[in-house]
Amino acid sequence: NEIFTAAGRRLSYQDLPVQSIAGMEVYKSATANQFEGGIAGAVNIRLRAPFDNKGFTATGYVEDRVNQTNGSGNTSDKHSPGGGFLVSNRWNTDFGEMGALLDVAVNRDNWAFPVQYVDRPDNVFSVSPDGSATRLGNVGPYAPAAPGDVLGQLPNIGGIYNAGQRERQSVHGAFQWKVNPRLTASAQYLGMGYQGRTGVNYVMSNTTWAPRLTDVVLAPQGSACATPQGAICPILAASAPAAQFGNAYDWDPYTASSTWGQNERTATHYLNLGLKYNDGPLSVDSQFGYTRSKFVNDTVIVDQQVPGASASVYSYGADGHGGFNAITLPGSSGNALQDSRNYVLRGMVQNWNEQTGSQLQWRTDATYRLGGDGFFTAVLAGLRLSSRKASYHGAEGHADFTGERPSAASVLGPSFQAQVAGLDRLGGAWYGPSSDYMIDNADAVRNLYGAASGRVPDDPGRLFDQRERNATLYLATRWAANPAGIDIKGEIGARVVRLNRELSGMTRIGDQVSNVDLSTYETNYLPSASAVVGWTEDLQSHFSVGKTITRPNFGTLNPALTLVPSTVNVPGSGGAGNPYLEPTRSTNIDATLEYYFQKNGFAQVALFHRDIDGYEQSFTRDEVIDGQVYRVTRPQNSGKGRLRGAEFGVQKFFDFLPGPWANFGAQANYTWIDGENQSRTAFDSDTYTTTPLTGVAKKSYNFALLYEGNGITGRLAATRRGDYVEQIAELPFNQDRVVKAATFVDLSIGYEINDNVSLQFDAINLTRAKFESSLGEFMPRDVRYNPTTYGVSLRFRM
Repeated sequence: NEIFTAAGRRLSYQDLPVQSIAGMEVYKSATANQFEGGIAGAVNIRLRAPFDNKGFTATGYVEDRVNQTNGSGNTSDKHSPGGGFLVSNRWNTDFGEMGALLDVAVNRDNWAFPVQYVDRPDNVFSVSPDGSATRLGNVGPYAPAAPGDVLGQLPNIGGIYNAGQRERQSVHGAFQWKVNPRLTASAQYLGMGYQGRTGVNYVMSNTTWAPRLTDVVLAPQGSACATPQGAICPILAASAPAAQFGNAYDWDPYTASSTWGQNERTATHYLNLGLKYNDGPLSVDSQFGYTRSKFVNDTVIVDQQVPGASASVYSYGADGHGGFNAITLPGSSGNALQDSRNYVLRGMVQNWNEQTGSQLQWRTDATYRLGGDGFFTAVLAGLRLSSRKASYHGAEGHADFTGERPSAASVLGPSFQAQVAGLDRLGGAWYGPSSDYMIDNADAVRNLYGAASGRVPDDPGRLFDQRERNATLYLATRWAANPAGIDIKGEIGARVVRLNRELSGMTRIGDQVSNVDLSTYETNYLPSASAVVGWTEDLQSHFSVGKTITRPNFGTLNPALTLVPSTVNVPGSGGAGNPYLEPTRSTNIDATLEYYFQKNGFAQVALFHRDIDGYEQSFTRDEVIDGQVYRVTRPQNSGKGRLRGAEFGVQKFFDFLPGPWANFGAQANYTWIDGENQSRTAFDSDTYTTTPLTGVAKKSYNFALLYEGNGITGRLAATRRGDYVEQIAELPFNQDRVVKAATFVDLSIGYEINDNVSLQFDAINLTRAKFESSLGEFMPRDVRYNPTTYGVSLRFRM
């Protein structure tokens, strides 16, 4: 049965504790009895049940993880404790065998995740040979302001220090009753809770709007300077002297910090009731499921500015990324961001949203084994009915001071501000409003800006409701043959899905607002066929072909427009879904050749091909809303695409070596993928261009060194994901944003102290690998610093 979080189609897997999982089954190719969805495959999670064990079982763990934050030397290591237990037993009674299971887990996570960004440029400069530059504006055509000048573009540079605390709790209970040898009843409940307090701390010095620059360093003339508007070279470094253009607070560069105090929580409940009947050749499995999940987010955002600050920045440094050289104020030689008295308050934003999802589902699957020596060995059939609801509502409000702006250090007491640990490449720490203060004293912050206490009233323009009713029928047959002594068995079938959808909401494009009230239906036919060929005892192949569909998430169907307001010289941003999105359709072909070693291990080669239609593609464009410019991102279906590739994998323990060396082994996998897609050239355009598939790396591999023996289980693993395109044709120069290849190294060692107690050590991201993206040579975008985590846990079982 399906299970999900809030109004999404997928479960937030981090909410599900590992100890509740009995197994994970990965399917690369779909069969008729499986849920629709998943171009690359599907994962089925089996929860633990009391009949999994022979009798009484008790297990548990206590752990502590230490998160080391990379990219921020001011951040101290953070401890994250956790623990849980499981108890299970089964009994013979006068009414049949019964079993019960209960497991509980609580985990806390204290985390930090710094990001240094280089934003897209807004203006073009005329750069003189002496290293000075004059702003030309952001509307072409562009021409040098003086003979000998060249054109350059300087992006905005800043950072985000994300940090907070999360807590997750789970309760899982299961009951099984073997009424008689043919009939088994079961019930399962899974409850998952999440609470998070997050500070999203921004810092910026937006130099692209400065009227003049000094100390300009340009990228060499070449391909990096080629843009649709002519030769415009990236500016690698520059200084922006403070320039006042309006009142006492209107300065370029705009140097500011901003803090988002986010308080969010999720509650998910899943109940399953089942009956399984087995009598000779007939097996019937009937399951009823109910899921309800709710997510709530309350956010208060306060911006503050350092008026009159000058900035020396670089967009491309020795390691290929940007940062701050210095942020200064007249009469002070120190970092202006590190003195809380330098800040004045700017605007306040408050927003909230609640997302709820619920589903009733029932399915019955039956298998009838034909027996005998005929070609067909079994018939499979199934029926599934479900009713799914998803809703969203929320609101946003803006407020600001008129006239004199108070000093951020003088209002609401000294605890209103907090020093943010910051990023090393941005000069270290800065001051921002305290996220904890804003969460705990939200009404005091609202009242300071003249806003009423409590949430902003519900916004009808953000109301979104959707209901899907699904009826699915599948029929399949299994077959077997032995031509020329070669064992072949397989399955062929089809899945027919009828979906009725009712969707209501409100959309806004520019200043045009319209209601959306859709009632649609679709019928999908998903045939599939597969075969396993046993060439010899040690050599076999899998072949499969089938069709799949992946429906858009409810969030991407929600037409409501969410806006983040602009600052004094930075355009606002926004995002909205698209209620007219179609499912992504795919025809999948897979083939493998697998060799199994006599004692342990295997080697395999796999080939795959996907013909894809309607891959989701995001577009960002400028829209004028109430006289203000916003960068709004919306999704749309693309055209046809193709994904094909090959995979090689091998796993083997070195049992041919003497002594303890026989306990070592290795596992390796290499995947090569070639993909392309017909992407729209613009939102709502019927013109397509061939582009790479977003999110798909051409090359990836993993290698692991294994050890098992003498009470020790060890794994040292390296995983490398190659370059991939994150976004197609990013504005303003229509360049693809590419994520750089990265290699992660993880270590896991377990030691059994005795039959009942074991000790586990884990280390994640030993190489401190980070996420890096760019628009091309000399044009970096993000550096996202993944943490390095060390964990120790003590586990017991009885």
